[in-house]
Amino acid sequence: MENNGKAQHNPKVGFISRIDFGSDGYRKAIVESAFEIFRKEGTHFNILVGGIISRDFWSELDDSVKTQMEKESEKKVKFKHLSNLSSKKRRAARKTELVEAYLKKAAKKLSSAIPTLTVTDPENSKKEKLVDLFITTSPAFDGEYGEKLAHFLADLRPDVRVWGHGGDRMLVKYVDKIIWALAPQKAVWMRGDYYSTAVERVIKDKIKQTTQNAPDVFAVGCFGSSINKPKGELAYRYVSIPNCSRIEETRVSENQIGVRVMEFPLDGSPYQVRTYSLKDVVSKELSFIVPPPRATQHQKKIIEVIKARGSATPGTLKYFLDIPPEKIVRELDLLKSKETRRKKGENWPGIGEFAGKKYYFDLEWIKHNLKYDLSNGNYAEDRIAVSGCIHSASTESDYTFLLKEFPLLILKHRTPTWVDSGDIMEGLKHGLDRKQEVLPGMNNNTIQEFFAAHCRGSVIFDVFKQRFGDAIAGKEIDKNGVAGTVDKALLRYIYRTGNHDTWVAEDGHIPLATFHQRLNEYLSDEIEKYLSSLKLPCANIRNIVRDHVTQTKFFTLPSGLQVSMQHPYMSRAKTTSIRPQEMLDYAKRHGCQIAIGANFHVSECVEEWDMNLGQCISMEIGTMKHGSDFERNKMKLVDQGVGFLRTLSSNQRIFMAESSFHGGPRIPPINNLDIVNKFIFDSYGVSPLPDFSAKSPV
Repeated sequence: MENNGKAQHNPKVGFISRIDFGSDGYRKAIVESAFEIFRKEGTHFNILVGGIISRDFWSELDDSVKTQMEKESEKKVKFKHLSNLSSKKRRAARKTELVEAYLKKAAKKLSSAIPTLTVTDPENSKKEKLVDLFITTSPAFDGEYGEKLAHFLADLRPDVRVWGHGGDRMLVKYVDKIIWALAPQKAVWMRGDYYSTAVERVIKDKIKQTTQNAPDVFAVGCFGSSINKPKGELAYRYVSIPNCSRIEETRVSENQIGVRVMEFPLDGSPYQVRTYSLKDVVSKELSFIVPPPRATQHQKKIIEVIKARGSATPGTLKYFLDIPPEKIVRELDLLKSKETRRKKGENWPGIGEFAGKKYYFDLEWIKHNLKYDLSNGNYAEDRIAVSGCIHSASTESDYTFLLKEFPLLILKHRTPTWVDSGDIMEGLKHGLDRKQEVLPGMNNNTIQEFFAAHCRGSVIFDVFKQRFGDAIAGKEIDKNGVAGTVDKALLRYIYRTGNHDTWVAEDGHIPLATFHQRLNEYLSDEIEKYLSSLKLPCANIRNIVRDHVTQTKFFTLPSGLQVSMQHPYMSRAKTTSIRPQEMLDYAKRHGCQIAIGANFHVSECVEEWDMNLGQCISMEIGTMKHGSDFERNKMKLVDQGVGFLRTLSSNQRIFMAESSFHGGPRIPPINNLDIVNKFIFDSYGVSPLPDFSAKSPV
């Protein structure tokens, strides 16, 4: 049924970068895998942000043209259609012809490598439409050749559209969002340790140069990283895009291989960014090689050694297989003679002998013919809600967002676990109460811990009521199964201390001991009252609650993924990805694939592939505050709100990670004097006291 111009599902956009056609890192299998992911996601359109070819391609093209022109010159080949030109112009025209012929041939190969996708028409579910692939080339990575090749590709494919050289603005229909895809203009980039440096440099250069309005989000390609950075600390949002090729050299700080998908909810809520990592698959690409038909047992063993090591000499094979050298040489010669195959269920590239008597699989065949298998359907899903630096009792914290919006977000994201990474309460150090940065009546650490417990308890209980109600709706209630339903409906709350929380240790108190006890009591009391109102008594509520409230710095998700919770006693840095990367380094040293951290009052999600752990994630979360005098006096802005993280993994290897950040509109801090004046006037008729404090801007 037609929908009169309105989408029936959230618009999705797919992103790839750095196909690097012509390089040793190019893999048709990676491109096919990327578009298979887009097909399953149902993306409305896809964007290739720079890197359609590599610098190796430039060199090969130039060498090919030079060689051909030298041959033609030696043979004194005449071209009638160029005979009316001067010698210099004739040579230039012939060179142009050869370049275009080379590029057209490459475009034809790419056209066959890039799958054509269709999707259900967003406006009419009975129709299919082609999924457009927008290409914006990079002057630094593609150059003039890449731009021309892209146009030749567009001539061959109705779904391919070439947009601005170096970047362009894309409209996401149905939500009216603008994505500004950016590819590097400049070829000189310094290698570095931090992923955000080069990405933000490209954005800053564009901001200085442009006369257009800001987009809703920048998408930066070519640097092989996966960053999701919300707006707040920075004046813009951005994502960076992984490479869609095997990384053969590090020009900047390339680490990521894969694709990204952005989903824009029709209700206007913040977009979700999904990273599909293909680096695990690429790292084991030789495992997809299948021995040729009628291979002998010795040949199969030889193939397995070469697959495991990448290459092998006869001596290496003798060491691992204990086969006589003459037998190994004979079997290798027979393998060299076997034809390559890429039929269903067959993946045989052939082998060759190279320098140093090393035997490899045929790289050119692997680049253009090998197929990957992404059919693993046994992925375990984990979902967590992430907060930090809520600073309960602070006049700057957004309690409306925490107590009203956050529970709804948890329900919407179907999250079973809430991770709260420190600074649970505001504390009293540095004279915060005397500076009027603590709520009235909260100038006591015990009361602050009570208040923090009630705030968390309110969020958890609101989520519980909705989930429990949904679980029993329309069903005959089994009183013997109440405990199991309570257990499933109750949010798992995991927290750790922050520096504000540990200030009380200087006075000989255990940080958050009161908070922990009070939160357990609050939840137990509220759940018992709620169940009693439904005439559903449950005797072991307190034990269930106790099992769902945990203070720790490390924990394990249901999938087996390990999580490190951090609250570094450090300040933020100008290079935005420094702290998330440092947290991830610390987490990985403890065997954790995920790092969750706070204290910097800024948000950013950074992903990195590790040799031992595979794809890893660091989610740095901001604060519930909209700022503080301390930060404003240092001209710092914050990222306010919470984050959500979802992963799909198999055997503790992450395949997909989805991140999103949510916050409330900026509001002024609570003015304690307003509360006092209302009390003294309403209670005693005393005239309001004058306010001499300087108001902070909203």
